[in-house]
Amino acid sequence: MNKKDTPSSGKIAYDLMAGNINGGENKEFPIHGINTVTVHTPVINYSSVSDDKAHNQKTNPNYSRSALILERPFQVRIPTNGQHVNYPGYGNRDYAKYFRTKQVLFPFDVYNENKTRFIPKNTWIDIPVNQLDTAFFLPVWVDEGDYQVYFRNIAENSPNDYENQGEQDANRNLIHHAATDEVSVEVIGRLYDFHITDIADYNWQNVFRTQSGSANPTGVSYWVGQKLIDGDPRGNKEIYTLTIRPGSHPLRGYKNVSVKTGYHFKFDFKTKGNMFGPLDGIRIMPSFYFVSKDGKPVNARGDTRVPVDLYYNNNKSNFIKVGSAQDQVQRYVILNERLRNVPAVELTDTASYKYNHYGQTGGLNKNQFIQNYLNVFTKQKTPVGSYSLLILPEQLRTFLRLQENIPGPVDPERANVSIQKWYGEYSLPAEPFVVLAGTNVAEYGRTHGGLNSKSPIFLKNGYIVVNFNIESIQAGNLKNPHLQYINAPLMNQWELEGYRRNIQDSFGTRFHLRDGDVVFYNADRSSRDDFSSQVPH
Repeated sequence: MNKKDTPSSGKIAYDLMAGNINGGENKEFPIHGINTVTVHTPVINYSSVSDDKAHNQKTNPNYSRSALILERPFQVRIPTNGQHVNYPGYGNRDYAKYFRTKQVLFPFDVYNENKTRFIPKNTWIDIPVNQLDTAFFLPVWVDEGDYQVYFRNIAENSPNDYENQGEQDANRNLIHHAATDEVSVEVIGRLYDFHITDIADYNWQNVFRTQSGSANPTGVSYWVGQKLIDGDPRGNKEIYTLTIRPGSHPLRGYKNVSVKTGYHFKFDFKTKGNMFGPLDGIRIMPSFYFVSKDGKPVNARGDTRVPVDLYYNNNKSNFIKVGSAQDQVQRYVILNERLRNVPAVELTDTASYKYNHYGQTGGLNKNQFIQNYLNVFTKQKTPVGSYSLLILPEQLRTFLRLQENIPGPVDPERANVSIQKWYGEYSLPAEPFVVLAGTNVAEYGRTHGGLNSKSPIFLKNGYIVVNFNIESIQAGNLKNPHLQYINAPLMNQWELEGYRRNIQDSFGTRFHLRDGDVVFYNADRSSRDDFSSQVPH
């Protein structure tokens, strides 16, 4: 044990040499005036935790904390070298030979690196003294938020009750036989796996359906790119990636087809983390751009892509600007809609969790509640916003049951809502009028004798590019969005999934895209064309 000014004593002994002529006996004398001895076995602790900022999608990252991302590996580093007291023989050096062991404690569950060992939260984990870095894996059910990770390095002469004998950074005080440290971390979720799963345009029916009029899906969908959440190959062909444009249709005779305005497309994507509450949701902010069909400049400055405003007519007014106060069109989504093909197990698991946690059972037992959820609630219209802003609420969210075994100490119900799936759809007005962004349409009409669909102010012979900015909202906090799909300061998930910014259409025309571009709508073809062509004249 460490101890200051330990008294010392000693004796000096003299033994007769063999064959001594004069005889005699061995002699022993006490040694007086021996100085006291201080025992101080040094250990240090300057530990750290890896910062996974390459996968940190937080809108406002906390740079003072290491980011730990759900379902990703991370490392702790526990060195044996560092600064101790400035006594001779101490100072800044390696103290490994004085260590008995190194330990780390996480206030949340972890796995070892290869997930063969589950380690419950608040467990002290022994680390070999000569091992600098140790890898762990963060389970998906750990709650997002701020935590402190604790470290302690134990001196080889430590007593058994060293738990209360730690000192920060180094055991400078003799009464301490352990050096401690703590590191601030933040557990963060994910927003990922956006793909388009259906297009209502009849030209696209046989891409997504096994036959015309059928609800059976082919399994085809259009992903952001050819990579999974962490950049590994997804396995899909390049044609089944965004942005949907002429050339995206895989069937012969449809290579030049884009999407007509007025037709909606369905999509879904996933989140991980604490996005299972009643006020959690997703905000999608569409923006619009125009490109010419031949890829040539669309204005005098030579821009091949320009931001645009969209206008439309309704029964009461003409030339209503999308996003203006007059734009009152409300959009709705039905979760359990025939052509959305939401798996029944998702709906059942979601209903079960809501019954147990949301407290709005209406006096029904659990089985009745689940049946009502499947057959009534999920077949109702859910308001999601307008042409200019979508909010996907919890009514359009399901839970994805984990496919792996859940360790015994873990609440299985909590674990099975850790991954969420969000469903939505979007369309443009059936007959939009496209103008350069910021154009004063009313003033143009006043100074040019009025407006009609053929007015030269409107852009023609091109595509309207719909761009999505997607962010997650926790607990209804719209002022502080949680995660960003594209525009996080530290990473771009859209890019990580392999989005291609330079593409060509079926004519060989090249287009330069932006992250978030999802669909090329044909600015010159409307869904109304499909119906008017069937009317006898």
